[in-house]
Amino acid sequence: MANRTVPYPFLKWAGGKGRMIGHIIPRMPPKIKTYFEPFIGGGAVFFELARQKRFERAVIGDCNAELINAYKVVKESVDALVKELKEGDYEYAKPRYLRIRALKPADLSNIERAARLIYLNRTCFNGLYRVNTKTGQFNVPFGRYKNPVICDEANLRAVSEALQNVEIQRTDFLSLVGDAKEGDVVYLDPPYIPTSKTSKFTSYNMLGFTEADHRRLAECFSNLAKAGICVILSNSYAPLALELYGQYEILELMGGRSVGGPASYRKPAKEIIVYGWKPPAPVDSVNLVAQP
Repeated sequence: MANRTVPYPFLKWAGGKGRMIGHIIPRMPPKIKTYFEPFIGGGAVFFELARQKRFERAVIGDCNAELINAYKVVKESVDALVKELKEGDYEYAKPRYLRIRALKPADLSNIERAARLIYLNRTCFNGLYRVNTKTGQFNVPFGRYKNPVICDEANLRAVSEALQNVEIQRTDFLSLVGDAKEGDVVYLDPPYIPTSKTSKFTSYNMLGFTEADHRRLAECFSNLAKAGICVILSNSYAPLALELYGQYEILELMGGRSVGGPASYRKPAKEIIVYGWKPPAPVDSVNLVAQP
C-alpha cells in the first residue's frame, strides 16, 4: 500500500467533526495567521486546514494529559512509536486488552503511554474515552471488531509531518487562546452541554467540564468576537447553549455521534455551530477531503 500523503485523525474521538467541517472551514478566512484550537480531540478541523495549508502557524491543546502526550509523541518520536506498536505486545484480544487497560500511565514512558492510548482507542467499545472520576483510570470495556488497525503507520507519519512547527499545549482554553488577535482563527469544540435533565456535566478527564466552565467559555467567545477575531464554536442544541450564544449567528443541524455509548445514544442529535465573525466577502466553497 502506498504511503498516505493526507493526514487524518489518528484517534477516534467522541464529537469528532469530520462530518461537519463543511459548515466550519468555509466560514474561516482563506489565509489564517495563527490557528488556535484548545479542545483538539481527534483534530478533524485542524488536519483539514493543514491539508489546505490555510494557516501560517497553529497552537492546539487540550486538558487531557494522555491525549496531549500522544500528539507530542506522534510529532516528535513517530519512529519510536511505530516501532513500539509493531514490536510490542498489542494483540487484539480481550485478555491482552484488560492487561494494557490496567497499566498506569505514570509507570510508562511517553512512547508507551501514547501506544497504550492508541491501542485502547482502536480496541475499546465504540472508541469511547472514559476514566474513573476518583482514580483517573481508563475503564471502557473491550470492543468487538473484525480486524482493527492498531498501527496505521502511513497515517501516523503523515500526522507527524502535519504537526511539525505546531505548538501543542496541555492547558486551559483561556491560556491557549490568550495571544489570539485579528487575522487569527479560534475554533472551540468543548465537551457538549447536556441536553436532558438526567444528563450530567462530564468529560474525558477527572475534573469534567462544568456549567461554570461553559459560562467562562461564552465570555471568552464574546471577547474574541469583539476583538474582530474569527471565532467559531460547536455545541449541543441545549437551552443553556442558546442562552449563552443567542445573540450570534447560529446554524442548527443534525449531527451523528460516531463513537461513545450504545446505538440509541449514537442516533443523530441536533447540534449548533455559532459564528462570531462574518467574512468581509462571500466565502468560496472549498474542496474538502472526506474524513474516515
